Amino acid sequence: MAPSGLPLLKRVFEVLASTPNKLRREIETMSPREMKASPAPGKWSVQVVLAHLDDLESFAMRGRVEAMVTQDNPFLKSFDQVARAVELHYDRRDPKKSLASFTRQRAKNLRWLHTLRPSHLKRMGTHERVGEVSVGDFLNEWAFHDLGHIKQILEIKRHALYPQMGNMRKFYQLS
Repeated sequence: MAPSGLPLLKRVFEVLASTPNKLRREIETMSPREMKASPAPGKWSVQVVLAHLDDLESFAMRGRVEAMVTQDNPFLKSFDQVARAVELHYDRRDPKKSLASFTRQRAKNLRWLHTLRPSHLKRMGTHERVGEVSVGDFLNEWAFHDLGHIKQILEIKRHALYPQMGNMRKFYQLS
């Protein structure tokens, strides 16, 4: 449930709160080998997606919102997420440990987010690439980001099933 006074963010808080369990359900039957498998060259594996979510939970997500709440129009530096994945060796991280760390951080972040007041939603920052953004904008992007990576994990699972479908593949096209 969204903090009182923030009813417009109810869906955002529902997404943020439900993401760890959705991720857990999707990976619970996957083997370590399946989690390391990339669906195609240049595409992230489940292992990399989970490491990315864990890394960004504090570095980019909470950190940016907190900066906008506590500072006057902070500069929000852009970063190259692909380069960061390589530099921080996401492909070497244990996916279950990444998910556990992400889950702990998310619980802590949700407790903090519930302390926000309606006036905080209008606080602004300037993102290096997209310009002005408000806390409200960023919270919606945070939930959108979560859903995108849940979808990405589902697509990885679809890619694993596709070769085993025989002629039934004619009904589908992978993206």
